[in-house]
Amino acid sequence: MTFDLQFFSQERTEPATPRKRRKEREEGRVAKSQDLGAAAVILVGLFALLVFGRFLFSRILAFTTDMIAFMGGNTLREDGWFSVIRDETMYALVVPWLPIGLAAAVGALIVTVSQVGFFITAKPLAPKMDRFNPVSGLKKVLSLRSLVEMVKGLLKAALFALVIYFSLRKDTPELVHAIRFPLEAGVSQLLWKLLGLSFRLAFLLLVIAVFDYAYQKWEFERSIKMSKQELKEEYKQMEGDPQIKSKIRQKQRELARNRMMSSVPKADVVITNPTHLAVALEYDRKVMDAPVVCAKGSGFLARKIREVAEENSVPVVENKPLARSLFETLEVGEEVPEEFYRAVAEVLAFVYRIRTEKRPASPGGKREGPEEKDGQSPVFM
Repeated sequence: MTFDLQFFSQERTEPATPRKRRKEREEGRVAKSQDLGAAAVILVGLFALLVFGRFLFSRILAFTTDMIAFMGGNTLREDGWFSVIRDETMYALVVPWLPIGLAAAVGALIVTVSQVGFFITAKPLAPKMDRFNPVSGLKKVLSLRSLVEMVKGLLKAALFALVIYFSLRKDTPELVHAIRFPLEAGVSQLLWKLLGLSFRLAFLLLVIAVFDYAYQKWEFERSIKMSKQELKEEYKQMEGDPQIKSKIRQKQRELARNRMMSSVPKADVVITNPTHLAVALEYDRKVMDAPVVCAKGSGFLARKIREVAEENSVPVVENKPLARSLFETLEVGEEVPEEFYRAVAEVLAFVYRIRTEKRPASPGGKREGPEEKDGQSPVFM
């Protein structure tokens, strides 16, 4: 019996990575509960209504009284009667509701941001062809999420019906008795009962919304889980394919090696051990405090450094301890440290002496001093 290990690698058992979460967020897929936003809007609106209720009730009562008096007179036969009704309606009904609407909007914004954070994306609004695919639509209708939403809707309807039933059963006698009150007192009594019922329904919706948000969070985390293969693919995308990275590093090494080899002809000396290591030193007293390693290498690269040095008449000096110490201590571009000054100065003095002996005598019959090389001395500052 054989097993396909790739089958098990596709099981989504791993938590989503930050990159996966960011992509889902950009697509507009986040864990949030619509009921939680609705409950916040209703509760904030009801509290605002509780604060501004008396003022609003008095404005509505005054508006109703004024309109009855306005309709009963001969004002409707005069010009401009419509503008009077419009202005009175705006001032008495629309303006007093603005603080309540503003408070509800702020509450909805706070709850939404607390659920998903503050992020704006237009990708969910972009047209997608799969939305017009009947097969995809049928899958969504028959999905577990649709079943859960249907059960949740039925549960909310049943709970709301129970709350309304028991509230009306309790308050009906008082509402019937309120008919005997004066109009203002009776309407006030009715509004208070309706406000209390609204608060009970809103708190019930809030409780349902909290459980709904917990479920949405769980369902969202489950839906964005990744398989081990997806984790590997994402790692390759973020870090790069190992083969490509290896080729890039190889190319970088080749470029660095070519730049280094181009510096060998400018070197003053190449110190070897004699076959395995090679270190090329350059020293210009005008711009350098000490000699600088312009190239180094071992094995094949050491042999190439020696070949380039010999082709360009750069002296090659064998000094096993110095070559090994410089190779292990310094990188290309670094200055020779003070503890090697004496050894390096002896090598450069030897090189300058050989160069001086090879130079023809000046017209005056005098050769340049052994320590000089283009007016320089192997004495480091």
